[in-house]
Amino acid sequence: MHIKKTHGCHPAGGGCTRQECSAQITYANLISGSILDITVDSGNATDGLGTSAIGHFTMSFEFGNDVRHFRFLKNPIFVNGCKCEDCKNIPRTYSSQWKFKASLPPKGTWFDVWIAIYWNCGSGDFGKYCYSQNVHYRDQVR
Repeated sequence: MHIKKTHGCHPAGGGCTRQECSAQITYANLISGSILDITVDSGNATDGLGTSAIGHFTMSFEFGNDVRHFRFLKNPIFVNGCKCEDCKNIPRTYSSQWKFKASLPPKGTWFDVWIAIYWNCGSGDFGKYCYSQNVHYRDQVR
């Protein structure tokens, strides 16, 4: 069953074909203040229609036997100045910092990030439709 969202506008991902699927996390690290510092890139986005939204955004890290999971976003939100009426002149990259509720793990701790990246958004009868790709990133705290 599909339920139409009647209030406001939200980005909706339509997936991508193999040729279009080149979105990625280009940088991520956990920094002091318990903050995830992250940069995403929409890859093969059409000029001016870059990273327009992010969503389904989670992170986890393991420290010994303690595994911590954090959800920053469940549903997609517009970023990079993109909004319902206007998704033009959007850069391919988007950098942001996200606070999490745990002590910063020590350097060398493995962490994972999962995020949906949306780009090339256009308007339709039911809101904004975008190319989208779910991306995973794994690294160690530096």
